Amino acid sequence: MKSLSSRLIVTLGVLLAVGFGLTLTLLDLSFRARAERSRQDVLDAHVVALIAAAELDRGGRLAPPDPMADPRLNTPGSGLVTQIHLRRGAETWRSPSGLGLTLHLDDDVHPGERRSRTVAAPDGTRFLVFSLGVAWDVARGRSRDYVFTVTESLEPYFRELARLRAELLAGFAAFTAVLLGGVLLCLRYLLAPLRRIETEIAEIEAGQRDKLSAEWPRELDGVAHNLNALLSSDQQRLARYRNMLGNLAHSLKTPLSVLRGALQRPEALDRALLEAQLDRVQDIVRHQLDRAAATAPLLGAAALPIEPALHELAAALAKVHAARALSLQVQVAAGLCYPIDRGDLLELAGNLGDNASKWARTTVRLQAAAWNQPAWRRAGLELVVADDGPGIPAAERARVLGRGVRLDERVAGQGLGLAMVNELVRAYGGDFELGDSPLGGLAATIRLPGA
Repeated sequence: MKSLSSRLIVTLGVLLAVGFGLTLTLLDLSFRARAERSRQDVLDAHVVALIAAAELDRGGRLAPPDPMADPRLNTPGSGLVTQIHLRRGAETWRSPSGLGLTLHLDDDVHPGERRSRTVAAPDGTRFLVFSLGVAWDVARGRSRDYVFTVTESLEPYFRELARLRAELLAGFAAFTAVLLGGVLLCLRYLLAPLRRIETEIAEIEAGQRDKLSAEWPRELDGVAHNLNALLSSDQQRLARYRNMLGNLAHSLKTPLSVLRGALQRPEALDRALLEAQLDRVQDIVRHQLDRAAATAPLLGAAALPIEPALHELAAALAKVHAARALSLQVQVAAGLCYPIDRGDLLELAGNLGDNASKWARTTVRLQAAAWNQPAWRRAGLELVVADDGPGIPAAERARVLGRGVRLDERVAGQGLGLAMVNELVRAYGGDFELGDSPLGGLAATIRLPGA
């Protein structure tokens, strides 16, 4: 059985059958024990009444007066029979209801002894027999041992027991059917979100939608969120590869055109020109490969400790800009981790840190802290690189994020650092902004989302 509903119904049905079977058995045993004790008490009362009514007649025979007070004792075939007989001797009296009844009775019952047992008549009818031994005074100083016996048919009891068992079984069957029907309805309601998520995944596979819907029960919300994150990551990666290929093709057009033009005029081949164009092609390919290797946050990625990576970066920047004797400060929240590729973190912080080191007067500060939002189960990351340099005018901050844009040609560079940071932050679904630093210069802030 591949269906969870079928497995649950079968398992529940088996458990109910076992549970009700044990319950019915215990109820049956309890009912029979109580019924047998009750019948014995009733027969004991009949014996006591018989003893109270019995007396010796003129012939010395012990018998109660006729007719008996209980009408069943006067009706043949009523199922209730009383009799008196000598211990280990002949019968002295039997009620009219015992006419034609043949039973093997125990006549060896001592005075004061009570004995009960079940016997069967030749026709198969079952009887409960209760006997009490009595020492009866027949003359002064002389007594005889008698056995007073009451016999009652058990067939009404067994019919009632069979009816009770049938009613219990019918009630069990009805209860089981209602319960399993209710479980099926509950399962249909409870599993509806699973069927919906299955339908939406099929629609995604068919290209009819690009992600799962937003509203899910709490138990499935995490699954849907992670699936959407995985789908978004794959879509971003695919878009990045397509953009990379488009950028690569576009970037190679110019150097390839120059090379083709040079080859068409062999007499004017310039080795320096060829080498320059080949170097440019190599740089373009390396740059695009680096862009393709940049990763967005992946589902299940291990969290990277932030502080060691930033300290390593600060040490590297201190060596690169050793001539300027800058103060490189690292401030990271204790134990801060975030699921980011180590190379991506170093590229983000490295580009910003290198730019800050070029423009800072004396101080560059690398700060990292957790970024929290109410809907997130895992915190995001806020990375701030601040300096005490001249900063960037507010009107120019959006423009410098473009590729190749440089505000001051006096400082070495290609104007790609901030643009690369912006592209990588967008790949992670984060925000990148430039603002004023508390140190007096520029503060570059990156916020990467949590989940």
